[in-house]
Amino acid sequence: MEEEMTENNHSITKFQLFFILIQSQIGVGLLSLPNVVGKTAKGDGWISTLIAGVAVQIMLVIYWLLLKRFPNLIYTEITQKILGRFVGKMLNLFIYMNFILVGGLAAILFIKIINLWLLPLTPGWMISLLILIPCIYLTISDLRVMARFFVLATSLILLLFFTSFLSWFTPKEIQYILPIGGSGLKNILMGSKNSLLSMLGFEGLLFIFPFIIQNKKGVLKTVSMANISITLFYTYFFFLTIISFSTDQLVQMREPVINLLRGISYKMIDRIDLMFLSIWIVPMSTSVIAYLFFASKSMNVEKKNYTKVVLMNGFIIFLITLIPHDDAIITQFNKYVSYLNYGIVFIIPTLLLILSFLFNKHERSESA
Repeated sequence: MEEEMTENNHSITKFQLFFILIQSQIGVGLLSLPNVVGKTAKGDGWISTLIAGVAVQIMLVIYWLLLKRFPNLIYTEITQKILGRFVGKMLNLFIYMNFILVGGLAAILFIKIINLWLLPLTPGWMISLLILIPCIYLTISDLRVMARFFVLATSLILLLFFTSFLSWFTPKEIQYILPIGGSGLKNILMGSKNSLLSMLGFEGLLFIFPFIIQNKKGVLKTVSMANISITLFYTYFFFLTIISFSTDQLVQMREPVINLLRGISYKMIDRIDLMFLSIWIVPMSTSVIAYLFFASKSMNVEKKNYTKVVLMNGFIIFLITLIPHDDAIITQFNKYVSYLNYGIVFIIPTLLLILSFLFNKHERSESA
């Protein structure tokens, strides 16, 4: 009975899955996306985000095909089933490193934004503790509690969306996106690569799929709807910022989305950007929570040791946040993490799917 209750506590619905993927993907990356993508794709950055959305959708289909063959296993268990225990465990070490480093990078960027915009005199290690303590607490909680929190946190994303409507009263120049395609195919594709990195988080499906309690036939539709929502959301904000600022201005701003709100002022309400950022702390935290969860799950520990693993991983992320927040160091760190990400999120799942067909590996055959 106790095991059954524990299993129920770690089960989620497809409705909750939708919001987990939304919250895993949206966070710090959205605020700087127009700057990062605009450096290469310029006014065609909105096309880049759409292309990135298509790439994510292709990967979700690959994930779905792989998970259908192993419906009760998570990513790091599938690697061992297909590649064997030794090779699988070696690969799982890189998978774990990827998620812990991405979680650390998300926390570093989170701290840097808080330091720059809200608390310039507060030491970074103090902000890191204030961020990580609640993140660790929520990650230790069962998956269902996390899912409910993510559902509630989505209301703050909607708040940003509706707040952005206020910026439409400021001057806009549609000519900044013209001529469409003028940046060239190469630059648009380079921009889509940068957009893709900001959309990471969808790989969480590889760890959450076994815990879905409803009929899994509708899961692909659910994750596809989440991806469409994220893609349109990112495209909308890039389009809004590019017609609000020139391309030259856009590449000089660290967080163009915050600058977009900074220009809005009313008699009774001033500095909407700071008010928004104070609220946006919650959606930024969900990215850290998600990657802390993925990293902890990737270690394949027993349930009784899960809390210790989360605490250990939380401490490791804290140590990563102590890295000097120099722009050059963060850029280099981001570069290496990105390379690892491409392998873990795109290449390895694709190879696992191909090998599962070649060697006729699937869960039923293993148990037969």
